[in-house]
Amino acid sequence: MTVSRRNLLKWAAASAVAAASGVRATTAPSPLDVIVIGAGLAGLNAALLLEDFGLRVRVLEASSRIGGRLYTLDDVAGKPEAGGNQIGTAYARTVDTANRLGLKLEPNARSPLLREERMVLYVGGKRYTLADWGNATDNPMPEMFRALPPDRVLSRLIGASPLASVAEWRDPKHAALDVPVTQLLETGGIGRAARELLQVTNGLGDTLAETSLLNLYYSQTNITEIIKIKGPTQNVVGGNQRLPEAMARALKGDVLMQQAVRAIDSTKDGVVVRCEDGSMHRARFVVCALPLPAMRRVAFTPALPVVHAEAVKQLAYGKVTQIHLEVTRPFWSDDGLAPYMWSDGPLERVFPQDSKGDGNPQSVIVWVNGAGCASWDALDDAALMARASAELAKVYPASKGALKFAKRVAWHRNGLAGGSWANWAPGQISRYAVALSVPSGRVHFAGEHTGHTFRGMEAAMESGERAASEILVRA
Repeated sequence: MTVSRRNLLKWAAASAVAAASGVRATTAPSPLDVIVIGAGLAGLNAALLLEDFGLRVRVLEASSRIGGRLYTLDDVAGKPEAGGNQIGTAYARTVDTANRLGLKLEPNARSPLLREERMVLYVGGKRYTLADWGNATDNPMPEMFRALPPDRVLSRLIGASPLASVAEWRDPKHAALDVPVTQLLETGGIGRAARELLQVTNGLGDTLAETSLLNLYYSQTNITEIIKIKGPTQNVVGGNQRLPEAMARALKGDVLMQQAVRAIDSTKDGVVVRCEDGSMHRARFVVCALPLPAMRRVAFTPALPVVHAEAVKQLAYGKVTQIHLEVTRPFWSDDGLAPYMWSDGPLERVFPQDSKGDGNPQSVIVWVNGAGCASWDALDDAALMARASAELAKVYPASKGALKFAKRVAWHRNGLAGGSWANWAPGQISRYAVALSVPSGRVHFAGEHTGHTFRGMEAAMESGERAASEILVRA
């Protein structure tokens, strides 16, 4: 299937003929310069740039949806984002592409329910206001940080980032920082009770022992550099997924869906890409824009360089379970508590999805990180909703019967993603970060894990630009 209406109709007609004749439709051979694997931001940006310079490009996507981990939940009230939540002010490539494709951007509305002083804390089975938590006898944080929500403390404890710029995260001179963050905390006298709270909602490792200090500094520097550029964070009107969809429509070449790549064979003359359905695609070059867990299913001939192959096999990816619940009654008004919570219990975090910023969210999201995902992953949707409802009622009694299950998103359970983002366990940045973006013969690599500067959406866009530039030099 292709994305443009013209190609979609051609595909539909060919499929109908094939179905009537009992023969599986195959892609007609055509001379191609580049095959791009993966229709997320990285692959699509590479494809657009290559076409701008006159190259013939085809995009192969394993799923039935454009956008990769950029995913607007169009079937959930309020259309919340399940990946790629915000477009930062410093995301120049992302903003420019949206503007060029005629998409409208709008500032993110700030919900009155998301004010820090309204946060509800539920720790050790007890409910606290933020003010009460600062004076609680059960608060194990160092004195100067007791008044902060637990998820704000870790960045304060590690101190200011030693990286002079966000681009320095890959510099070998910082390899000594690529160690478990527990090493710094234990040396600083941070007790076990405090460390256990700190790791509950840490998004950069299942546990603090599996979290690289260097990766924390990278994340910290990323935020610092983004906020240097004045202006609001933004979203695409209608949902951020509209961006990759528009990028795909802008391509002249095909975007073929449900084409799961299983082998990439390179020779001195070109590359053959083989898909699970038996189809083959030939080109002079390939851009592989797959997350590393998905690359584990692809056979490379010749094999990838040793360190690159090791990274594909070993690199950690983040676990996040999102439980999207539609609001049928504004229960927070009855309880007098904002639906904005941090907990060391199963729910971990609750956020209102208040896109209009008027205090009337159409849905709320339960957001669980890392090791805490396992107990939710074991449940089917009915059991998951029953558990979420029961846990929420402990904190918000009026929430009983006020929410209905809408959707669960868990990128680590999705075989095409394998996780929410590259999580760089201790030792992995210094060993793998440079190697992952180095071409292997005629195969070039893109994806947020190969970005050289910013994280997230801009890393994906930047990586696609870099991969396209590498090919243009050779073409």
